[in-house]
Amino acid sequence: MGAGDKTPSRIPSRKSGGIRDKFAVEHHGALENETQLRERVKDYDWSELESNYIQMMEHHETAEEELRDQTTRLLQTFKAWSQTAVAHDETRALKRFRTQMHYVQNSEEGLEKKRNHYIDVVKAFESALALLNDRVKP
Repeated sequence: MGAGDKTPSRIPSRKSGGIRDKFAVEHHGALENETQLRERVKDYDWSELESNYIQMMEHHETAEEELRDQTTRLLQTFKAWSQTAVAHDETRALKRFRTQMHYVQNSEEGLEKKRNHYIDVVKAFESALALLNDRVKP
């Protein structure tokens, strides 16, 4: 392949510091990391990991229990608030009902008084007509 060939250029070698060199360094570093990890896993203190796990789970369990207790207290507060609101609404509804009942009773009493008044007025007219009729008949 000469200088005049129109073929793609080669991938740079390690000497040129190109892509192959970078890949080789990364691959070599990954192999070293993998080997180091294997050694670290062999020598790892698993009882310490288990102890840390148990300790963290106990911590989370305590936090969860506190959250449950707080939620329970909030629900009790909400329940008390809602019962107070219901009791207040029931009291207001009872007062409204009594007010309406008094209004209706007063209206009925007023209508009964008017009815009795009109009955008395009609009786008075009837008596007056009767007296007039008696005068007219001689």
